[in-house]
This record gives sequence, structure tokens and C-alpha cells, in this order.
Amino acid sequence: MSVKFGIGNNTIRSYRRLAYTPWHAMAEFVDNSSQAYFNNKATLDEAYAAAGEKLHVHIAYDADEGVLSIADNSIGMNLEELARALRVGIPPENADGRSRYGMGMKTASCWIGNVWTVETKKLGEDTAYRVTIDVEKVADGEEDLPIQTFSKPADLHYTLIRITAHNRRFHGRTLGKIKEFLSSMYREDFRAGIMELRWQGAILSWDEIDNRLLRDKSGALYKMPFNFEINGKKASGWAGVLETGGRAYAGFSIIHSGRVVKGYPDSWRPEKIYGGGGGRNDLINQRLIGEIHLDDFDVSHTKDDILWYNDEEEQVEAKLEEAIKDYIAAARQVKKNRSGDGPSEGEIDAALAALKQELLSKEMIDLIQVDVVPSEEDIKNARHAIAAEIIGTEPDFIAKIGEQLQVAIFIEEGMSLNDPYVIYESAKPDQVCVIINQNHPHFSQIEGTEGVANYFRHCIYDAIAEWQAARKVGSIDPDTIKSFKDGLLRVGIRIEQSDPAA
Repeated sequence: MSVKFGIGNNTIRSYRRLAYTPWHAMAEFVDNSSQAYFNNKATLDEAYAAAGEKLHVHIAYDADEGVLSIADNSIGMNLEELARALRVGIPPENADGRSRYGMGMKTASCWIGNVWTVETKKLGEDTAYRVTIDVEKVADGEEDLPIQTFSKPADLHYTLIRITAHNRRFHGRTLGKIKEFLSSMYREDFRAGIMELRWQGAILSWDEIDNRLLRDKSGALYKMPFNFEINGKKASGWAGVLETGGRAYAGFSIIHSGRVVKGYPDSWRPEKIYGGGGGRNDLINQRLIGEIHLDDFDVSHTKDDILWYNDEEEQVEAKLEEAIKDYIAAARQVKKNRSGDGPSEGEIDAALAALKQELLSKEMIDLIQVDVVPSEEDIKNARHAIAAEIIGTEPDFIAKIGEQLQVAIFIEEGMSLNDPYVIYESAKPDQVCVIINQNHPHFSQIEGTEGVANYFRHCIYDAIAEWQAARKVGSIDPDTIKSFKDGLLRVGIRIEQSDPAA
């Protein structure tokens, strides 16, 4: 027994070059599992009730073995459905849901690895099926895939996908980001209590934002619903104002078919509201937050954004701005309504007391009295050796500052707690690499988004100030570096002051 793999020979190799992120690729499998549940809700709810469970999707990644596995207890597939699933471009019977284009399992599997096995068993039937797809063999013309069959109890239902021979390796912060994004993507399912989603054995959940929203004098939350239409297409959702600013949380999450396609921690920031280039670093970009449902609009084939036609995005932005204009104004006023700018006297006194205790500690005295100091050459060599391994990897982000400077930022989980807290490298005249050690003991003492942002700011600005001093003055004089850094630390307030609507 065999099935035909319905993808063109050259096409299948091209899938590994699709513009997926690891989390959007893995979401394809969760979409298939959850949509299969929605399509068979009554039948599965009865089966789940009898077994005392609910829909679960478990994703596990073994970097050492090079294996990604996805297991669910959704409805499963019979032979005809499995054969259909292995053909490209044939939309599912319900093309309005999350499994939209009939491509997700194939494209995501091929993007992740070159050999993948699907084993599935449909509820109510007594046969399970297993098929293995070897991308290179299929590309060479072997399109008839042998099917293995197994006898199973009729009440068993599942699909298990196992992907090997990976095209890319996930490590470090990427693993944490996969967990963070998946938790955000399936917030609607978690709210409804319909799915248990696990990543690396941990059950994922979504922390609601209401307890972080501003309240008015009556105690009511700054959270309002909205709805409008664009060319007959409906948009709805809610907007809110954060009490304490945090750029990482601000922005809108776009939800399509009950799944976030673009949202926290990489939210949509409409240019008309937040400004161009991903948004300014002003109060709007720190405090205005919300969700917008756009089910009537088309979604990209990788399901990571909306496919805007003509001027749809501009129209949605304009309608949204009009609908929430009072909240936009409230977000701008949050800081101005406080008793003063910056920390209070009590906060300053508390900080000074903590620092005084640290400065007068026995540990500080012992450190200051250390007599043995490594040579400048030894320090440089040690830092260069650490940096050489890291700079060859992909940075967390790159900032191109005009035409003069490119700053590459690496937030490293793989460094030792004994490694330096930060390393700067400038191999090219117009480039600075900043490597921040996430395992340094001091990093664990930092609290909140603003605390992390300020720590990163000082690490990065020190590097830029050194670059400026070396490039413009020709020496690394401490006072010159401090002078340059002083200017860098004033950028944030200048951005706020330059906002014409602030």
C-alpha cells in the first residue's frame, strides 16, 4: 500500500527557504490539531468527556538527537484524509479556519527537516497509518510513499509527527522565544479552556494584562471595546492603557481565526498611531495596548501577518485611530498625571541605602583589595576568544544608525556566570558588536521590563560611546567616553519632546 506525495520535485526543496520563524512553523501543526478539533467538536467532546481529558498538543525538541516531535489527541486521519494531507494546494473542506491553504504541514515540516514521519489513527476506526517522507528522495522522483498499517482500538485517536535531518538548529534564546510566542499565539484557546499545549513538557499559558492596566478615579479599567468595518470586512477588539509603561508589552495583537498571527512579543504597531520604523520610543509606544480580530481579512500563507490589499491597512489604521482616540490621549498623559518626573524621593533614598550597604560590604572590600590583576593582553585575548564563537551566530537584533554605524546586539544564554557581563567587539570601522551575558549574577537581580531595558541601554551606550571616542578623537579617554554617553542618555527624552502630539 502506498500514497502519492503530490508536490513537484523541485518545489519540495524550496520549502526549506520559506520565510518562517521557528514559532510560526511549529504553529502550523498546532493549527491543524486545533482546527481538526473545531471541525469535529461534538464527537471529540464526547470522547474527551468519557476519557476525562481535553485536546492536547505536545511539542518536544531534542537538539542533541536532532528530533522535533508533535503529538496530539485530535480526531486523527483515515487513509483518504492522510493522502489528501500529503497533496499540496488542495484546501481543506473548511477553508475558513486555521488550516486555510492546505500547505501548512508540508511546508513547515520541510522547512524544519528533510525526513519526517506521520503516524495517525482516526477516532472510530481500527487502523493506524504511518508514512515517511524523505525530501531528497521525493525531489529525485520517488513520489510513491509506502504506507505501514497497524491495528488499534477504535476509541484511540491521535496524530504523531516526527521530523529529523534538520535544516536548522534551535538553541539558546530561540527556545525561550518559541515558548513565549506559542503562549501568546494560542491565548484564545487557553482562555476558552479547550486546549492543553505543551512545549518541552511545560504546559503553556497566557497571563492576562488587566492587572497592569491603568484605572480611572472610579477604579474602572482603561479598557474599551471597538468595532468597525472596512469595505464590508469587520474588525473588532479592545484597546487599553498600561499603568506602568513597557515597550515590550505595548502594541496590538492581530488575531485571525482565534489565533494570534502577529502579536506579543512582536506586536503590530500601526504607523498612523505609533509612528514609522516600528514606532517611536514615546509614551504611546510604551503604554497603548490591545487586540484586534481580523477574521474577514486574508492571512499570509505562513500565517504570520495579514495580507493587506490596496489601502486596507491604511483604512484599518485610520478607523482604529478614530475609535480609540481618547485612549491615545490618555496614554500620552499617564506620566504627566504623576506627582513628578523620574523616581520619587523615597525611591531615591531606598536605592541609595541599598547601594551604600553593597559598597560597605565585606565582599566589596575583598574585591577592592585584590592585588593580582591580569595583563591587558590576557584580558583582551580571553574576551576575543568568547566573542569569536558568538559573533558568528545570528544576533538578537541589528540597529543601523544612519550611514555611520551598525550595532549588532547578542543577548547570550550560553555564556558562563564567570564570563564578563558585557563584551564589545569592533572588527570593522562602522560596526560594533555588543554581547550581553544573560548568565552573569547581576542579571538575575534586574526586575521588570524597564529594568532590563535600562541595563541593556547602559551596556549598549557604553559600547557606542567607546566607538565614538575611538573614531572621532582617536583615544579611549574615560572623560571623553562619559561625555559621549551623556549625549546618548538624552536621546529618549528628546524623542518624547519631539512628538508633536505629546
